Amino acid sequence: MTQPDMNKDAAVRALSLAIMQPAISGDDVKSFQRLHTLLRQLFPLTFSYGSCETVDGGALLIHLPGRQSARSIVFCAHLDVVSAGDPSRWTHPPFAGRVVNGYIYGRGAADMKGHLIALLSAAEGLFREGWQPGSDLWFAFSCDEETRGGSMAAMARILQSRGVRPVFVLDEGGNVSHPFALARQDAAYVGVCEKGRLLFTLRCEGERAMERLARSAVRIGRIRPRVRLCAPVTDMMLPAMGPLMDRAARLCLRNTHLLGHFLLMGLRRTPMGRAITQTQLSLWKQHGDALMRDVPTLHYSASVLPGDETQRLLDRVKRRLRKTPIQLSVSVLEEPGAVSPAHGPSWDALTTAIQVHFPGVPIVPCLLAGGTDSRRMELICKNVYRFSPFILPPEELARTHNYDERLSVENLLRGVSFFRQMLQA
Repeated sequence: MTQPDMNKDAAVRALSLAIMQPAISGDDVKSFQRLHTLLRQLFPLTFSYGSCETVDGGALLIHLPGRQSARSIVFCAHLDVVSAGDPSRWTHPPFAGRVVNGYIYGRGAADMKGHLIALLSAAEGLFREGWQPGSDLWFAFSCDEETRGGSMAAMARILQSRGVRPVFVLDEGGNVSHPFALARQDAAYVGVCEKGRLLFTLRCEGERAMERLARSAVRIGRIRPRVRLCAPVTDMMLPAMGPLMDRAARLCLRNTHLLGHFLLMGLRRTPMGRAITQTQLSLWKQHGDALMRDVPTLHYSASVLPGDETQRLLDRVKRRLRKTPIQLSVSVLEEPGAVSPAHGPSWDALTTAIQVHFPGVPIVPCLLAGGTDSRRMELICKNVYRFSPFILPPEELARTHNYDERLSVENLLRGVSFFRQMLQA
């Protein structure tokens, strides 16, 4: 389902122009202000209909009042993108927003300016037709999601202080894809919960600093969290995947207490499957040189499975650093999030829209391997869902946060149609 060509051209142009305003996470406020100005120019009816306020310098909180103010819905997105890396490794310049062979190329095309522009294009089109929202709508656009900043949490607190209790929250997360070897076809994966997060650094100064850091890294590397099936996977995800499995896997599913290890082995055949079956701890960046008087530093990242504890993982790390001169600094410590229900009116509204725009595609509630800003909204809502209305096969997902990121025009237009329905839910 797509909109007329005029809307098609406008949506593609809007995404292209949005890509041309980089707004890289960590940039100064001016880069986000330029993006704000562009969005106001592209979607004047949406911005003029309700109220809009800037939060934490670069985030936007937009209120579109509806006929029923007691019932509200929050749509989340983020304005920031990750760095483009080496521009020479891109087929098309990362911030040119070029449209080539049915794809819009550029940093943020898929994560997540495509989602953002589809939402705003849908709202603008409805306002152009004289639409008035049936319920209060809130658009919460953060400016620091990629660095796990606090702008979405600040907006959640604002909504809480105003007594806003949304019936559901929708953010990015899952999509239509085929990320698990147990499934034999694409499915619409809707995130109903997230893993916890731990980000920390190790620093060491003085003589033998690098040697001491290296020894500490070896000790931390010996931490081996248990591989297992956690409750959201066994209780919600695997049962929904049952019709997608072959006969042997379905047999294991019916006898999980005896044959669950075969399902575990099947899931772990793909990177996404490994991510949802184990707490993962990794060294992702290192810098510094003691000889150049630059303090050597190791940066660690961990994603924590529901049922495990982020604080307990940190305690294990600390025990391996006892009696060493290593300095540990924690920047993010988040326990695994709450689990949203895969039933009820809010779930039905979302899944109905998915069925309309992705006919015949099974819907699977899932544990999200990555993190989103929407978990901040758990403060005010128990129905928090993560889904972007795009078909993204593995080769497309691999471009996210990588070179030659892109989004197809077909995906963008389908997203506009999907959000038209969700805005009228």
